[in-house]
Amino acid sequence: MADRAGFLDNIRHRTRSGQYKPTNAPDAAWTRTPERPFTSERIEDPPSRFLEELATLGGHGERVAGMDEARDYVVALARERGAKLLVRWDVEDLERMDGALADAGVDVVVWRDLEDFREVASRADIGLSTAAWGIAETGSLVLESGPGKGRTVTLLPPTYVAVVPVDRVLRTVPEAIERYAQGGGLPANVCFHTGPSRSGDIEMSLAIGVHGPGDVHVVLVG
Repeated sequence: MADRAGFLDNIRHRTRSGQYKPTNAPDAAWTRTPERPFTSERIEDPPSRFLEELATLGGHGERVAGMDEARDYVVALARERGAKLLVRWDVEDLERMDGALADAGVDVVVWRDLEDFREVASRADIGLSTAAWGIAETGSLVLESGPGKGRTVTLLPPTYVAVVPVDRVLRTVPEAIERYAQGGGLPANVCFHTGPSRSGDIEMSLAIGVHGPGDVHVVLVG
């Protein structure tokens, strides 16, 4: 364990505005100073930028032409992980994958409005969902839960996969917020998921996958 002086110096460094940049993501609050105001360059190719930022965060991304290729990606991943149980949102586009997953020896359970789905999701090897939006500048997913779209699917399985149309990838976080503002407000539950789960203890040691999936995949379709 670091001595008291070293520990406090480390805290000061990591909280000093403009002195600490924990990832290669674009400038944000922790890099903003009066001498260096926040700026965000124009993102010309949002899908490519999204995949780049996701990889920086430790996630995995793939761009495919259509849902058949997305299905093949999910099936190949299930085989690679030795998955036996997959839970998914109750979404029509994801239903197409059930037959191929069954052929690969994977049981598929669909999230529905059950009183408690946590027990099933906690045993699953893979969680599969869509997303409302992707955000290119941070590699984030915007997830809206609701009927057929339980949060446990995206949080409890160790491997999580999101299938997202490329036309749902926005450039910036403010752009995503503006979409909700223009639509008259937020849904009941909106979450921003950015890469694999990360947890830092008091010594600033980073652990992956403690409070959520440690293995995150996004398939951009189109």
